[in-house]
This record gives sequence, C-alpha cells and structure tokens, in this order.
Amino acid sequence: MNEYCMFKGNLLRAAPFKDSYVGSPHYVITVTANDNKPFNLVVNSASTQPGKNGSDDVYFYADLNFTDPLTAKLTALAPGLYTSGFPRLDYFQDSSLLDIRRMRPIPYKDENGNRADVNDIVNGILTIDESQPAESLPYDNGSGQLHNRDFWTPTTAGIVVYGFGFLFLPKKDGLHETHMNQGNPRGPHYDENGAFQDGAVIVQRADGFAAMFTAFQTQYLPTDASGNPVPNALALPDYIRGGGS
Repeated sequence: MNEYCMFKGNLLRAAPFKDSYVGSPHYVITVTANDNKPFNLVVNSASTQPGKNGSDDVYFYADLNFTDPLTAKLTALAPGLYTSGFPRLDYFQDSSLLDIRRMRPIPYKDENGNRADVNDIVNGILTIDESQPAESLPYDNGSGQLHNRDFWTPTTAGIVVYGFGFLFLPKKDGLHETHMNQGNPRGPHYDENGAFQDGAVIVQRADGFAAMFTAFQTQYLPTDASGNPVPNALALPDYIRGGGS
C-alpha cells in the first residue's frame, strides 16, 4: 500500500505547466535531499474532472506568510523522505492549518493578465523567473515515457521545500496528490479518502514560510472521521459560497 508521506529537500529547479506538454496538468518542482538525487513534487495546475460549471480550475490558496506550530517541527527534520515522524495535514479538521473558505478557483494560466494564476503564484513563491533562459529536460509524467519540459532554476538560493502526498509508483522518485485527499464522492477517487492525509507544498525561505493548498471542485465537505463526505455534504464551491460550517 502506498503510504502518506513527506519529502524535505532543497529546491533545484521548477517547470510551470504549458498546454503543449503531454500528460496531466502539473507544475513540477524538483528538489533534492543531501544526496543530490532529483525528486519531483507535482502541484495540480488544473483538474482532469471539470466542475459543474464546466471549468477545470483547481481551488487554490497560497498563504504567503504561513505561521503554524508545525513549521518548528519541519525545520528540525533532516532532508529526505518520511513515512512517519512528520506532521500530518488535514484541511478540514485542522482549522489552524488554513481557513478552507479562503480557497478560490484559480486558472493554471491567464495569458490576459486579468487574474493571478497557479503558474504565477508558484513562480513567485519559488523565485522562478520565466524571463530568464530555461533548460529543456526529460520528464516522466507517470506514463513511463519521457517528454521534455522547460525548467528554470530559482533566483534565490537556499530555498527548502516540503511536499506532502503519495509516492510515484513504482519508481518512488517523486510525490503526487499534493492536494486535499478527502471528500471525494463515490467514484474513481472515493478509495483515496482519508483523515490527516492531505497533500500540500510548504516552502521555507530566508524571509519565512509560504504554503500552497489545492483542492478540487468535485470534492465535498463536510467529511466524516474517515474522510468521506457526510450525507448532505456540499460540493466545495457551494460549501465555500455558503460560508462553510
């Protein structure tokens, strides 16, 4: 069974998602522990299952001044992969982690500059400057086939990234499901529900911490102690619109 886990690593490079890329819409963050072996954390830039309004926007919230008691625990950990001994996240049950009502539908890319998009937000947190030269590198999107993506190195050194989620299998060379892993209705993702196993990406820079939280329009709240939607649960957009409870 694939265990919920966390990886702590130093930021090497990152690849914002582009429409031309083959595979799932993911922003790829490449980190490494002290062994210099690349490890990929992926952030969902769009949903493969549109919401009721037909939009594929993910629900996203970036806390640019993240303060929580868990940061002291994270700082104390050595770089590397953890399947135990790390803080476990729950968007719904742990109200100190985030106010889920602050999540909003965010497009992965807005060419018109009208709105902030996932690429821009993550770029800003990681200090990725797409106006600088990129390096085209092979990337396995999970299919076992390599396709090149454009990666940029951060403009600031010493950034540490904490990824929460589940391992790529069978290679175990990265994490996916760095999003809310509860509230899925009966269907293909129902068996992925659980409590205190939500994904996220937390970033530590010299000026403090930032945290990125992702969920899908197709997930429901409230959830029960097993992470399944309770009777009369509302789809995330309706739950947030109604003020939550």
